[in-house]
Amino acid sequence: MKNRIRLKSLSSLIVLLSIICSCEKNEDILEMSNESFAKKSITKIDTDTSSPFINKETPYGGRASHTSVIFDDKMWVIAGINHDTTFNDVWSTKDGKNWDVMTKDGGFEERYGHASTTTKTGMWIAGGMNGATFLNDVWYSKNGKEWIETIKNAPFSSRRWHTLTNLSGRMFLIGGFSGDVDAIKGDIWVSSDGVQWNQVTNLAPFGRRYGHATVVYDHKIWVIGGYDQNNNYLNDVWYSKNGFQWNLATPNADFSIRRNHAVVANEKGMWLTGGIAAGHVYFDDIWFSNNGVNWVKVKTNKNFPSRGYHSSVYYDKKLWVLHGFKQNINTPNDYYSDIWAY
Repeated sequence: MKNRIRLKSLSSLIVLLSIICSCEKNEDILEMSNESFAKKSITKIDTDTSSPFINKETPYGGRASHTSVIFDDKMWVIAGINHDTTFNDVWSTKDGKNWDVMTKDGGFEERYGHASTTTKTGMWIAGGMNGATFLNDVWYSKNGKEWIETIKNAPFSSRRWHTLTNLSGRMFLIGGFSGDVDAIKGDIWVSSDGVQWNQVTNLAPFGRRYGHATVVYDHKIWVIGGYDQNNNYLNDVWYSKNGFQWNLATPNADFSIRRNHAVVANEKGMWLTGGIAAGHVYFDDIWFSNNGVNWVKVKTNKNFPSRGYHSSVYYDKKLWVLHGFKQNINTPNDYYSDIWAY
């Protein structure tokens, strides 16, 4: 009887071990499958030489340090600067060619270097700069025409070249450049309604920076590149699943160090465009990653002219690069009025 019990127990143990081994093998296969998919996706995109769509001129002219978002199945351009003119206008389009002016005066103060994001119900802008004045106000619109100020002086300090990103219904404001003693910020603020703002941290693990880019991809916020308090241009990549705990994906990505670039995402991955490096070096490149660690340069038949302070969106199955700025030595600076789509 005891032998039968021992044999039965041994048989059960063998079955259990076989199940565990089977699960481990399946996990290995899944990991290999994901790795293969990543390589395949990057290779396919890297060899894409499709010709871009180009709109050489928009009805509102050139500008830089504006923002662009996707809302209500349209692309939007909000405020910005052109030479000595600062804007508070709002424009929208469904095709990149035909633009409608939603308002020439949004009611908010003229500004550049502000940050924008969208929620299910509308569009948001926060902070920026007008002349020598740094701003820390927050505005909301559900149609692009009428804008409501949700808070005039938010608890975060006035700043420009920060980011504003919506993750699961909560808006995270990250970093930026301010006029106070600690000019370059490393703080993070969160809000669910644009009225109440709570400080997540005064100094995030990725440190102080401005001119960085943030994007939501794979249910995470990503912080990419920028310029820090030690005068370093950056090409590190960080991510967070909740905006509170942060992980380093890579300290040195494959693209070169830069600030005031743009990053957007679709279901395949993240797309980085342009930006600025030391010595007034401006980039005209496009980089892609579907894991934040490995980045590959995208090949195209025609690159957009090098620039920074532009905006970028992913809309209508295309990567769009809108406007921007380039500083020239012996000729007037360029405020681009062109739009590119790949």
